[in-house]
Amino acid sequence: MSQAKTILFIDDNPVDRTLMDRLLSKCNFNVLLASTAKDGLILAEEHLPDLILLDILLPGISGIEVCKKLKNKELTKRIPIIFYTSIDTPKHLIDYKSYGAIDYLQKTMTSDMLIKQIKIALNVN
Repeated sequence: MSQAKTILFIDDNPVDRTLMDRLLSKCNFNVLLASTAKDGLILAEEHLPDLILLDILLPGISGIEVCKKLKNKELTKRIPIIFYTSIDTPKHLIDYKSYGAIDYLQKTMTSDMLIKQIKIALNVN
């Protein structure tokens, strides 16, 4: 049996962090939560999660800058990052790949669809 995958969720909204923690835990993922960009960067380096879900609109350092920082570090550059945001710009208009992210998902998507996209990104069933 394979070991549970670890997902780091970086988001300044406490309600979103609580909901994501419950959802991912229910799906048997290990969950790390960060409320700031700085904490997210530290957790990413300390734990080397299998995937990072990253809000774009963070106070101080934006999610885009966090993504760039992670992709520029040898230790964290191979961790897949998915932007998970309330920005309602259509996916095809966001150049998320140029920042190093593998996907761009909106917070309005269903939980089932979110889990499906996470599993695709992690190559798990």
